[in-house]
Amino acid sequence: MEVEAFTGSLLLKKDDIVKLIEVVVAEKKEVEFEKLTFTAKYICGMMRVVKNAPGIPEVSSINHIKSDLNDNMKMGIDQLKELIAFSDADMKNYFEKAYFTLTTQNFTNLTQLFSDLESVKKYINYLKRLT
Repeated sequence: MEVEAFTGSLLLKKDDIVKLIEVVVAEKKEVEFEKLTFTAKYICGMMRVVKNAPGIPEVSSINHIKSDLNDNMKMGIDQLKELIAFSDADMKNYFEKAYFTLTTQNFTNLTQLFSDLESVKKYINYLKRLT
């Protein structure tokens, strides 16, 4: 996948990214997908800040950052649900079980998917700079 070559890292949820892109293309939801990739990139950045906050003197209000991260996680999930609303029942059920049911594993799945979407966003930005 070109995204992996560009970012130099493997996508952890590549099959699911492909499924999402297929829905996006089929339903002409590129604008919505771009919003999702932006949200995912923001979420990943916020997660890095929370993780590294103890060593960053400028981070004075970790609770504010956590609240912002929580709000954006909800928004990212809603954006993801909007996109898969156009898919078949099997895909909706799969995403419900793998990402939206609240379990520790699903939170990990979701953060990995958002990380992959962040890579996609970086690649989209790169392609935009080429044109």
